Amino acid sequence: MKKVILTLSILILLSLNAVSAEKTILIDKYHDTDNWWGDPEGTGKFLFTELSTLGFKTKINESPLTAETLRGSDILVLWNPNNALEENEISALTKFVDNGGSVLIFASHEQDMIAPSRDSLNTFLEPFGIRIMKNGTDDPSNRKGCSCTPIIHNFIQHPTTEGIESILMYKPASLEIKGNAIAIAKGDNDTFSVGTEPVGGENVVVVAVSEKGNGKVAVMGSPYIFDNGKLGEMQNKEFSRTLFTWLSDTSSAPMWPYYLLGVIVLFFGYLIYLKKIRK
Repeated sequence: MKKVILTLSILILLSLNAVSAEKTILIDKYHDTDNWWGDPEGTGKFLFTELSTLGFKTKINESPLTAETLRGSDILVLWNPNNALEENEISALTKFVDNGGSVLIFASHEQDMIAPSRDSLNTFLEPFGIRIMKNGTDDPSNRKGCSCTPIIHNFIQHPTTEGIESILMYKPASLEIKGNAIAIAKGDNDTFSVGTEPVGGENVVVVAVSEKGNGKVAVMGSPYIFDNGKLGEMQNKEFSRTLFTWLSDTSSAPMWPYYLLGVIVLFFGYLIYLKKIRK
């Protein structure tokens, strides 16, 4: 009997490990028909190659977002979309997060992101307390190379920022946050965002996250931070690893399906044991 229980326990642990180890990133192409920044064979190649070393798998979405297209994915990446989200897609995304999925949005500055796309993203983000603002950020004393390439070094303590001291972005849009949303990366005294909605100092938020239900949402003010050209700058690569690891952490997700699986396996194992001892 002890051998049977031990064998079944090992099987349960292996099955739980297999479930938790599979993490799939769904890269949206349907809403990014201009440049498709998330192309795993193009501008996103270095990022997704790096993430593959952490066990992430990728697949591509080329149709409207629905419960069906989102099924089986852990993280959805919307990388600088130029096509607006439809109302039914926003509803599907909201349910996806409520059910334990994560969404990562790469926004862009006011002149790069068209209003319908920004407005639809903000409609989705409103319940999560994040809004993409109409501006672009610079920092005259903390930049690398050309203007509008601020070096961000003001971080809040959070799992996504563990070990991160500086990242480089290109003209990121500021993010307005409220409620339970968290400002992960902010400007300093010299940082400013100009445009329709100018802000300055620590009011400049360029990375924000939020948790709702069992899922998570993260918003980056710029699409350039993790592309092939910027991934190797400062600690952008390290930040991509901590960010995606946090987004994929489902430890807060309900565990009852796994416990139920264990009970079922033990039950059938016990039946097999009874059958053997009666022979």
